[in-house]
Amino acid sequence: MSSSQDETSPMKRHKVAKSDAGGTKTSNASPKSYLANASSPTGVSAPIVQLNVGGTLYKVSLDTLMRFEDSMLANLVSGKWKEGKGDDEIFIDRNGRRFEWVLDYLRSDRVYVPSLSDQSALKDEFDFFGIDADMSKVSVMDDYSSIKQLTKEIKEHKGIIEHKKKKIAAMKESYKLAGRFANAVDRHGTFMEMTIEKDVDHDLLSKCLQSRGLHVVSYASNESGAPVVNICPIGEKDQFL
Repeated sequence: MSSSQDETSPMKRHKVAKSDAGGTKTSNASPKSYLANASSPTGVSAPIVQLNVGGTLYKVSLDTLMRFEDSMLANLVSGKWKEGKGDDEIFIDRNGRRFEWVLDYLRSDRVYVPSLSDQSALKDEFDFFGIDADMSKVSVMDDYSSIKQLTKEIKEHKGIIEHKKKKIAAMKESYKLAGRFANAVDRHGTFMEMTIEKDVDHDLLSKCLQSRGLHVVSYASNESGAPVVNICPIGEKDQFL
């Protein structure tokens, strides 16, 4: 391979986090060799670590990465890991999107993830990086953003279910009334008073009876207080208006 190819090789541009073959984490490099200088508002240089996590670039303060002193991240920037040339960004072969959540936790001691599966995936990242995280401080955004919406949907569904129950009751009642009317019309004529269920919805019952060719003249109560309906054939309703 030519020297020009070596200069453009990704392996030359990035250091890959790894331990010695023997498992001992040692390095002759200074911790500051992994840092870029960034000026603070006071003009004092602040140590900033440049990380490439799965292709996503991050610039993170040394203090943030050192928060858990025994973690892999702390070891990585404290010079305990061999990284080759120290003035390049450090490459970590992990999920770049999830690493943002890791940083959120390191920075603020709390993190919000989109779903329960992401919460589980973040736990795997904490384990990989050796971060002893308090998972009670990892909140699922669905728990907050969806509660109001789910509550609203429950209320809406309850209303729909109640309406359907009333409609079913009205259909059953109209079927029963139509049968009784057909059996008794020869004896009682075409205008008839019939008892109905107490809780039946009058509007729905009227519509159901209309679909069966019957017209509701009125709703009332009989002498014993039971609810009744006065019905006639639709073709004769004008006689009882």
